[in-house]
Amino acid sequence: MMKKLKVWGLATAIVLFSGAANLAHAALPNCPSGAVKVVVPNPPGAGGDILSRLLGEKVGAALGQNIVMENRAGATTTIGTANVARSTPDGCTILSLTASGVVASVFLDNLPYELTRDLQPIAGIGSVPMALAVPNDANINSIDDLAKIAKSPGGLTYASGGVGTLAHLSTVRLLNALHGVGNHIPFKGNPDATQALLGNHVQMFFLSVADGRALEESGKAKILAVTAKERLPMFPHTPTLIELGFDDFAPSLWYGYLAPAKTPADTIDQLYKAFASAVNDPQIQEKLKNMGFTIDLQDPVQLKAFMAEEAKRWGKVIRDNNIQSGS
Repeated sequence: MMKKLKVWGLATAIVLFSGAANLAHAALPNCPSGAVKVVVPNPPGAGGDILSRLLGEKVGAALGQNIVMENRAGATTTIGTANVARSTPDGCTILSLTASGVVASVFLDNLPYELTRDLQPIAGIGSVPMALAVPNDANINSIDDLAKIAKSPGGLTYASGGVGTLAHLSTVRLLNALHGVGNHIPFKGNPDATQALLGNHVQMFFLSVADGRALEESGKAKILAVTAKERLPMFPHTPTLIELGFDDFAPSLWYGYLAPAKTPADTIDQLYKAFASAVNDPQIQEKLKNMGFTIDLQDPVQLKAFMAEEAKRWGKVIRDNNIQSGS
């Protein structure tokens, strides 16, 4: 039986965007709150939060609705996910989904919902590779240096935005490949984990390449490698982990959206088309590109299949390493 996670609470709601009433697009039925609520199960500043705010104006315009962002962070995304799972299936409350949400459904027991039973896919948006960051003033300048620390008696101290997040499981995979050990320090979200890295409280952290670039350019951290399949334009001189001999090591932070189960098919279709419209906007695409984002628009059927693949992939890592909720 998995131990329950300590629950952190963070709930904020902001009306960000207003959809015009005279749009040619068919609008959803009037929502009771007067807006479509996007629940982000991460703190402000996390990837899903940034993406949802970026897409919100265009999605709202396509739906002819106001868009309200609500951050409900904590417990490896399960607080926000549970909120959407028990919402009315009318298209007025949707969930920002990341890999962490799928992983939580694999390794946490006694959840108040079942991901594939209580929620249904709307759209997959795409993904962002990760950067392997170390403190700028740490005597760690290569993967070999990292390996020496991981093989030392004390092991490697590393951060993540929470137990079961992609940063956590990716570091476990890396440590396995290095034949080393690690001391995991989970935080409430990536912003807190980043601050731990900058304060030299941890020795490494996997974070988005956009965040990694900002830290490197400001001289606050060093980026030793990226998890892309090939070198990135924003990191032309930084090797991929695949280049360094870690075969097929290219996990990415991916993002999508879900609605409560039993949401009508035509409503799901409207929501999908709204997200597709936003993602296909040239200005949005340029902004996503600058974030290191690879657009991979998936319809509900494609996203459902992808989620199943992710659950299988990371479920194996969890089982092979006996990862518990307090790991």
